Amino acid sequence: MPALPSLRPPGPAPRHEWTDLPALGTRVHARTWPAAAGGSRTPVVLVHGLGLSSRYLVPLGRRLAALGHEVLAPDLPGFGRSPRDPGLRWPGGPDVATQTGHLVDWLDARGIARASFFGNSIGAQVAVELAAHHPDRVERLVLSGPTPDPRYRRPWKQYPQVLRNMVFEVPTLQALFQVEYASTGVARMVQQLVRSADDPVERRLPDVAAPTLVVRGRHDRTLDDAWAEQVTRLLPDGRLVVIEGAAHNAHWSAPDVSARLVAAFLAGDLDARGTPGDDVVPRSEQRDPLAARRPLPPRAHAALDVVTTLALLTVPWTRPWGPRTRVLLTSFGALGLADTLLTDHPAGVLRVLPLPVHLNLEASAGLQLLTAAATWLRGEPAAGRWAVVAQGLYELLRASSAFVPAGPARRIPVAEAAAPR
Repeated sequence: MPALPSLRPPGPAPRHEWTDLPALGTRVHARTWPAAAGGSRTPVVLVHGLGLSSRYLVPLGRRLAALGHEVLAPDLPGFGRSPRDPGLRWPGGPDVATQTGHLVDWLDARGIARASFFGNSIGAQVAVELAAHHPDRVERLVLSGPTPDPRYRRPWKQYPQVLRNMVFEVPTLQALFQVEYASTGVARMVQQLVRSADDPVERRLPDVAAPTLVVRGRHDRTLDDAWAEQVTRLLPDGRLVVIEGAAHNAHWSAPDVSARLVAAFLAGDLDARGTPGDDVVPRSEQRDPLAARRPLPPRAHAALDVVTTLALLTVPWTRPWGPRTRVLLTSFGALGLADTLLTDHPAGVLRVLPLPVHLNLEASAGLQLLTAAATWLRGEPAAGRWAVVAQGLYELLRASSAFVPAGPARRIPVAEAAAPR
């Protein structure tokens, strides 16, 4: 299995490159990483999902570059830094075929005749469209969290699944998504969702000749086991891998596992049939040199949960902080106790809540405490309000500094014969 080189942070930073598309009357921004010496000659193109851009693909791009691959991640027209296609009427939310055309135009302008492609969510739909209609341009294909499941072919059915996914993503992704969605605009996002949701991708999957890897995060609520297996089954040369502890955007929450997995697939290491359920990539480790520092491992985080809960349940009643302040902090202590006992970490008892859910609850608690200090607690003693502010900031810091282990990535057996549902 390939290993990340010993690189000192910040590791390979992306270049920002612009490519003119005269046929569209616009230009496209891309984040790119050159191949390391002796690396792969075939570039890897990363295709973003709904309302997003290459920004959320940076952790994967950096690691693939560190593993010796040339990586390019375009902001398709209308997303990220790329101006929208002037041929689309406002707000310019494209469908899958239109985005595929944009991608082909960009590939032509860059002089990329053939590449391997990684697509996440709607980006996976674009990658399938490209591979089905331009098979000569696709060497290998990775579909991470491919959409849309036939059960959710209407926007009002698919978007609730997108929202459910967010609870299982790590808190750092939540903040980035808000920036991305504000940049894209709600109107363009809605139009893209409407035009992309009713996409019978299963009709094109049998036409994908390239070797294809389907990746599912275990907690993905958009891509369940049945649909992931159906996608893999319909591919002429497909294999399915599940990343434990990750959700829809596994390349962000488990970038080291995802990068090793993609690199192993691109090298052909997953082509041979292995033992069903075997680990093809090991669990992530805290010493990943390209990751932001997360000094709180699960055991230390669990210990802080217990100490914090006990403090919130007792200390407020020993201080002259005012009745509402005491009730607020004690209530959050009681909720924190329940959350701690339910979380899948060393202090958990039932362990039914994945750690990312626990961290999102902590971040939410921090924001609520800060809001309460500025509103509901007006008129309470200043010392108590400052204690609430300090607790809110502490919750946010604790949620953002926790290390969330993910993986391993496991091979999933898929039966050969089944009719499309």
